[in-house]
Amino acid sequence: MEELEFRISSGLKDIIGKDLITDDYIAVFELVKNSFDAYATEVTVRFENIEDGNGKITIIDNGKGMNYDDLLNKWLFVAYSAKKEGTEDENYDYRDRISDNNFFAGAKGIGRFSCDKLGSELMLETTKQEKNPKTEVLITNWEKFEENSQEEFINVSVLHETKDQNSFGLDHGTVLVIENLRSNWDRDKYLKLKDSLAKLINPKEARGDQKFKITLEVPEEEERDKDYDDYYEIVNGEIKNFIFETLELKTSKIRSRIIDDGTKIETELFDGGSLIYRIIEENKFTRLDNIACNLYYLNRSAKYTFTSKMGVQSVNYGHVFLYKNGFRVYPYGEPGEDPFKVDVRKAQGYKRFLGNRELMGSIEVYSESEEIKETSSRGDGLKKTDTYEELEEFFWLNLRRLEKYVVEVQKWGLSIEDEEINDLDFKSRVTDLIARLTSSDEIINFHVPDNFLEILEVSQEGSAESVVKNLNKIAFESGDESLIEQAEKASSKLEEIQEARREAEKQADKEKKKAEEATKKLRDQISENLFLKSINTSEYEEVISLLHHVGIYAGTIDNNLKGISLRIQNDIELSSSELKDIIRLISFETKKILNVVAFATKANFKLKTETIEVDLNNYIQEYISNIIPTVTDKTLNIKIDSKTSDQFKKKLKPIELNIVIDNIVSNAKKADADNLTVSIDKKESNLVIKFIDDGTGIDKSIINQIYNQGFTTTDGSGIGLYHVKQIINDMKGTISATNNPDSGACFTLTFK
Repeated sequence: MEELEFRISSGLKDIIGKDLITDDYIAVFELVKNSFDAYATEVTVRFENIEDGNGKITIIDNGKGMNYDDLLNKWLFVAYSAKKEGTEDENYDYRDRISDNNFFAGAKGIGRFSCDKLGSELMLETTKQEKNPKTEVLITNWEKFEENSQEEFINVSVLHETKDQNSFGLDHGTVLVIENLRSNWDRDKYLKLKDSLAKLINPKEARGDQKFKITLEVPEEEERDKDYDDYYEIVNGEIKNFIFETLELKTSKIRSRIIDDGTKIETELFDGGSLIYRIIEENKFTRLDNIACNLYYLNRSAKYTFTSKMGVQSVNYGHVFLYKNGFRVYPYGEPGEDPFKVDVRKAQGYKRFLGNRELMGSIEVYSESEEIKETSSRGDGLKKTDTYEELEEFFWLNLRRLEKYVVEVQKWGLSIEDEEINDLDFKSRVTDLIARLTSSDEIINFHVPDNFLEILEVSQEGSAESVVKNLNKIAFESGDESLIEQAEKASSKLEEIQEARREAEKQADKEKKKAEEATKKLRDQISENLFLKSINTSEYEEVISLLHHVGIYAGTIDNNLKGISLRIQNDIELSSSELKDIIRLISFETKKILNVVAFATKANFKLKTETIEVDLNNYIQEYISNIIPTVTDKTLNIKIDSKTSDQFKKKLKPIELNIVIDNIVSNAKKADADNLTVSIDKKESNLVIKFIDDGTGIDKSIINQIYNQGFTTTDGSGIGLYHVKQIINDMKGTISATNNPDSGACFTLTFK
């Protein structure tokens, strides 16, 4: 039988080169990765003469370089990878001097064809770090491969020269000069390249001795750079990377990693810097080792912090990046890309699931396994193998745990550090979460912080019993002395809780009667409109104003108690869920009353608090989004329509601004409104906030009297809008009221 041989067309160059490199950014990306694999600590990417049409790209590194043998047997050996074959580091200890990481960023042997993606001509000059080195030069015209596809690949020659001196003054390293560029470059494209290179390396790999410096140089943009102060708007300079922890995002985050030679998984959940739990469990992912996942939930405050510190909105920066052997893999984390189908899932349950807009973080993988490799087509991510499927499952395990905390425990709410959320309902949900986690048979070890006992103290007894039972089970099965001590403390605390609860129940009826009597007295006091008009001292006005707001909160409590009473009298069943919602609302209103009373006594009946500077735009959105929904019934639908993301700094007393918003929302409810839209816009140097409802509106005959002290059309005290206007005036603002064309009223607040 006759033996035949394959023939290789010169067209192979395109198939394994520029057809696989999807864009110019990934092409530069690949070449910088090659510099890292050559043990470089510094790489410069320079663009010259772009505007006059003779542009060239020069990439200079201080890596180990190549000699003639390397060029012949490695660089010119198509699709050969010394990294993959394990011959890259023979008799070479340079990597040990700069890094403990023995993994390589690339291992396919096709990255060199990225030069062809950028330009049709290449000059390579390289000097190896060895005794008595020579400088080797290669000149390649890629268009020669394109002239005739019937030409054999190996018959297309490249030019070679050996020199005694390096033209670029390098002791060792490699220089690539790419000319006859295939696409146009401009300032926007340089900035996008800068952003791409900033995300190239896992931030953890850029610490200490593992520093890998990338510099972008575009001389033609230096003069234009002087017009900008923001790093993200300047082209030239060292590429900066960032570490998520340095941003000090006060939000919820989860950290998980596979430990103990791949046998266990350690997971920690934090909220605002406070540890919620730490668990160690059996590793069910048999194909995974040396992997970590860090996910951050970006609430409104975290997004604001990210934007102010990074100079770019988080949604435009990216979401969950994937780093393999320290280098980023495209398209994971790229804005608009969704390789894990996170946004696809969110669309199926918008209020139950997190999406890429709320997530940021990284997945870090260290492996040379063929089961976890990049696709040959750069930009398409990792190969979809069985190991990759386990990697996806590992990511989803952590996302669901973070999601369970944010959605079920926080209810998309504030951080545990925010005073408003430290209530009975929140802490009982934390206890429920830990009870479910500790009941899993896969958990080997479980740690909760010392202040968890404080959470137990106010939690529902049933949930607390489950937690204590499960903690004892885990502790005594593990034999861990510290865990046993922790479980014993929890048991003692539970006994105290149960005894205190029994005593509290005896006092409940007495306290309820006292509260009803106090509420009645308050109503009598604030309803004397004629008396208000006859006495006009500033101190008395402040007292009555405080009592007015106490009356609003007490009225909400009273209405809910009446509703329960009527349903009981008419034998209408009240579900456990409905009862919990009512108790939560009453608890919140009571806290507000206590806060106002405590405030009044400490301030000598004066509306005085510490004046602080806040972003008025962000503060109003936060208060309306996170506080108002917890204290209004579900009949009023509140929507925020923000037309500006600009900061608007203002010095104010938060309690006074809260009073303004509470009054306007309360008036909308009294006017039988179903919907309230809060429109926020910036006009010239003013911030304009409009509260637009669809209620009964304001009678034209009285619209000019509504701010008068004592004036009311209801059974109220007539001081609400009077005091609102006083507060707005003190803040150097104005308030006006108009009726909408169709129905309802519009209150407009304008601040300079």
